[in-house]
Amino acid sequence: MLELDSNSTPPKWKRPEDVMRLHRMKMKKRALQSRFSKSMDASSSAVAANCQTGQRSPAKNPFRRKTPVKNKQADTRAVLKRSRIECEDDNACSSNLSKLLRECESVPSVSSGLQCQPLDESVISFADVLRQTIKPVTIVEHNVEEITGEPSLPLDWTLRTKVRFLSPNSFPWSQKIKTCEEASATTGFVRCLDTEHSETSLDTNPNSRFHQCCMAWQHPSLPWVDLIHRGPRTAIRDSANNVPSVNANSVFRESLFTHWIDSFRSLFQLVRANQCPFFYVLANAFTCTFRASTIGGYEELNAMIYPTTQGLRDVLRREDIEFTMPLLEEDENGSELYAGKTSENAKFGEDEEPERWLETMGAEQSEIKRLQSSQNELVSGRQRKIDQTKESLVCVTGVEAQALFNWLINCRSSVSNTGPHAGIPPTLLAPVAFTGATLTPLKVRQSTVKVDGQSYNSIEVKGPVMPDAVHNFCDLLSSSLKKFTATFANLDSTKPFTLASQSKKEPVKSQKSEENAIHLFGQQNLSDCGLRKTVLQTFCSTNTKAFDSVKYTKEDGYFIS
Repeated sequence: MLELDSNSTPPKWKRPEDVMRLHRMKMKKRALQSRFSKSMDASSSAVAANCQTGQRSPAKNPFRRKTPVKNKQADTRAVLKRSRIECEDDNACSSNLSKLLRECESVPSVSSGLQCQPLDESVISFADVLRQTIKPVTIVEHNVEEITGEPSLPLDWTLRTKVRFLSPNSFPWSQKIKTCEEASATTGFVRCLDTEHSETSLDTNPNSRFHQCCMAWQHPSLPWVDLIHRGPRTAIRDSANNVPSVNANSVFRESLFTHWIDSFRSLFQLVRANQCPFFYVLANAFTCTFRASTIGGYEELNAMIYPTTQGLRDVLRREDIEFTMPLLEEDENGSELYAGKTSENAKFGEDEEPERWLETMGAEQSEIKRLQSSQNELVSGRQRKIDQTKESLVCVTGVEAQALFNWLINCRSSVSNTGPHAGIPPTLLAPVAFTGATLTPLKVRQSTVKVDGQSYNSIEVKGPVMPDAVHNFCDLLSSSLKKFTATFANLDSTKPFTLASQSKKEPVKSQKSEENAIHLFGQQNLSDCGLRKTVLQTFCSTNTKAFDSVKYTKEDGYFIS
């Protein structure tokens, strides 16, 4: 065998570099032929043009070699230089850009209504692109509404668990309160006195008036259990597992529930007599609020429950308690989806039932039962979808509120059987005193905080802050400070109460005068309900809006978000 050196190659074999060299030579040959043919065409056209004008065109070397380029920038400069030289040598490129633009402007456009003539290819490719791409810019002016503040704070039925006030200026009060100031604050709150506008012998300085807002009436009051955060939407677990349970002793449990019934009945009678504007019931599985007539825009005594389930709504129907669901949308037939009803009277007649109509149509009894079962399953599915959502809010008015009160007294499901709240009846909160109520002071903490490098004075109030207390705080702050902000921590189970009041349809113009007369008459009836006159006007109006924070300035008023 023939032994080959590692650096030698057999004569019949082809090396890759030889193959690539032949390939590059073929590519150069083709490029040279293509360039030669183009140069010949350009030369012939130039000669023809010179013959007409009598000029002589310099000859162009078709075999001129390109200068090799080492990098991209050099390549770009060489291409530009070569293009400039070729344009100078070739009379076909002698027309400059300005001449081309003048020729393009003289060409009639389609929009002028004239018929377009055949144009030179260079004119079409340049002028048409300009006409199609460059379009007049249309400036659309939008009327931007200027955001302005509101002169008064709207009504929000959300129960607050904490509120923090911030102001760059110092507050005219402090958490340290004197004995006379504390006594005046307690007396003013218990007697529902407007110490700012009424003549009394009480201390009316800002410190006393501020602490008068930091109180609430509550039942029951168990210091070792947090009863304010109770609710279906907030899961609070006590850190102390050794807290004694009321449910362990049946005597304690029954005694608490008996006293709770007396307190609940006292509150309801106060609302019916317009001596209390509203109160809250924080039960185990739901939260309820009762409101006096003309409060919240309703002409009669009304109550709301949230959240509800299909089982709870079925119980209310079995108790013949008629209710509405203001936050639930209506179907195409105008009936509420929760009821599972359609316009039966329109389809089958006012006196004709669906079952009887099916029998007259020849349907068998088994088929009718199957259709009824399918319809019931469909209705149950719709009802289960809205459980524990804002759409599940239930509203009752008039005599139905009395029926709801009777049902709540006998409703044992409102009391938890397990956990730290086992055996404890629902929490009652009200702005006025009632039987068995405990005067609960709110916790106040004053400090200085820094926000974005700027120091602010801060006051944090923790406890059951009811809607009237929010207005009292803001009115007092607006009369003492030029600007402040308030941030609230809400009890989620009370938020839909405000949404339901917002969704209440506005009266037509012909009814507005009658509505205003009713509200004015209601304000006279509620003159002894415990609310200040300015706050009572807000509670009797329809200015309802939910908010989580408030910003106030003396010039612009209230901005809510």
